[in-house]
Amino acid sequence: MKRFRFLFAPEGDPPAGGGEAATDVNPAPAAPVPAAPAAPAPAAPTVFNPDGSFGADWHVALGDEFSAHAATLGNFKNVGGLAKSYLHLQRHGPAYPEDGATPEDVTRFHALAKVPAEGTAMGYGLAIPETASDADKAVFSKIAEVAHKNHVPAPGLKALVETFQSMQVEQVQAFEAEIANQRKAAEDSLVAEWRGNFEANKSTVRHLAGKLAEQAGVNPQSPSFAEMVNNPEFARIVLQVSKLTSEDRLRAPANFGDLRSAQQRVDGIMDGTDPVWGKKYTAGTKAEREAAYNEVSRLLQEAAK
Repeated sequence: MKRFRFLFAPEGDPPAGGGEAATDVNPAPAAPVPAAPAAPAPAAPTVFNPDGSFGADWHVALGDEFSAHAATLGNFKNVGGLAKSYLHLQRHGPAYPEDGATPEDVTRFHALAKVPAEGTAMGYGLAIPETASDADKAVFSKIAEVAHKNHVPAPGLKALVETFQSMQVEQVQAFEAEIANQRKAAEDSLVAEWRGNFEANKSTVRHLAGKLAEQAGVNPQSPSFAEMVNNPEFARIVLQVSKLTSEDRLRAPANFGDLRSAQQRVDGIMDGTDPVWGKKYTAGTKAEREAAYNEVSRLLQEAAK
């Protein structure tokens, strides 16, 4: 039994025979390490000290929207100072400079109301069109000058001028659209009246009207002349004059040359009624016919312009 006595030895006693202590196969768990204490939350800014004065950085409690004014708000040490500043602003703060206002009052109001330092179009940031005439530029300058004398803020004047310019553009566009509609209606009336002869008659009117304009010293390229030619009543009159002069060349005024259009002259050559080229085209020699053909080609090119 002594051989097995170590099996029944009390816990913690070494086994008999001086042998090594038995190894515990299930050691006790280690004691847990206590967690480090959490860092304390940052203290909220103190708005008021015990004596009633403002705490350091008291304005932080007002929120981010006041952060840009931290330096100014930091100058106030208590509610009394803040109240005095507000009352002073109410009594002496910037107001619209009436007659007799001091330069300091004007400067203070201009700084608050964003009135520019200079009463010019550039000072007010007015956008003057590059195509503006000297007279138009003078109008912009006068507007800026009067606005500055009356202490008008730059954003307000700029918005007003831009709105007016936009209205002007709309009015011009509406006017141009109305003119285009009138031209279309006038042309449609002549198309309905002249039908298949519209292009030929139109060419005749332009040719004869151009001849008359040159004799009268009128620029055929001017807008007013173009408006006149596009007038249906004027076109009918010119076409009638063209018919009368083509039927009887003696009715053509002196020094006017040939009043017929290029297409009318081609028609006269080809039907043999043209006094210069008619007979050459229809019954001339080979050389005369070739010259007449060349003249017809030239006139056709002129009529196509």
